[in-house]
Amino acid sequence: MKLKGRWIVQLLIAILVVIVGIFILARQDLFIQVFIIVLGIVAIITGIGSLATMNRYSFGRFNHATTLVKGVLGIIIGVLAVIMPLATGEAMWTIIIYVLAAQMVISAIVMIIDAFAVQAAGFPAAPLVTEGLVSLVFAVMLFLFPRSVADLLVIILGITVIVVGLTLALVAFMARKKRTGVTVEAADVEIDETP
Repeated sequence: MKLKGRWIVQLLIAILVVIVGIFILARQDLFIQVFIIVLGIVAIITGIGSLATMNRYSFGRFNHATTLVKGVLGIIIGVLAVIMPLATGEAMWTIIIYVLAAQMVISAIVMIIDAFAVQAAGFPAAPLVTEGLVSLVFAVMLFLFPRSVADLLVIILGITVIVVGLTLALVAFMARKKRTGVTVEAADVEIDETP
């Protein structure tokens, strides 16, 4: 691609990003549905990840069982979060938010229990503790304010996407202006050097 046309591509991408941000703000209900489906997909992936890695570490039967429960619950709840919103209406969203929050609490507890076992075995436990605490904080927020948290996240995301799009547009215009300025300076230098 020529350097002259690159700023146009950057500008078109910026316009597309701004349109996506406006869509998120205008259609919050649709985006909340997509957000819950994404949370369900994340729950499925973490559940599969827990099941796939639980045999690598043997920290006792209790930790093996808790990791197994966490993985299976993550997959089941994730599948429900993906399938149920597509088949049911608005009332199901609140139920799914509560179910996802409950799964996050269970995951947090299992991660913290596993962190003690990992630490006793001589491995660093900080990543598990951090992930467990983050899950617990999100779960508490979802339990206390299920719709408010979802609405707030959508508004923040929409505004952020719009700001990123506007920033990309500004960068595209600055790149165009810089290239135009360099071309004019080069032409002036060439004219000055040839009498």
